[in-house]
Amino acid sequence: MKNSAICIKTVPYQEILNLCDSLERLESWKEPLVVLEKYFTNPTTPINKKQVAKHYYASAKLFETFNQEYELLIAESQKQLATIIQNQKI
Repeated sequence: MKNSAICIKTVPYQEILNLCDSLERLESWKEPLVVLEKYFTNPTTPINKKQVAKHYYASAKLFETFNQEYELLIAESQKQLATIIQNQKI
């Protein structure tokens, strides 16, 4: 327990803020993902081909945007953790 307290003290505050920022950005995707889930799990709605095509296109764009942001956030988080780990070894 004592060692973990020492490690926490040596993590730069800016690194903690960067991780919090990444988590907030991931958190911001909750509502759009609920919309996507609702669209793809609603089989009881009558099928309107034009409306389905529009919703599909919109959902595909939303997912594409999310996926790009998610990959970016994962890469940033991995860099931040690598920096924290590297600073711990010094």
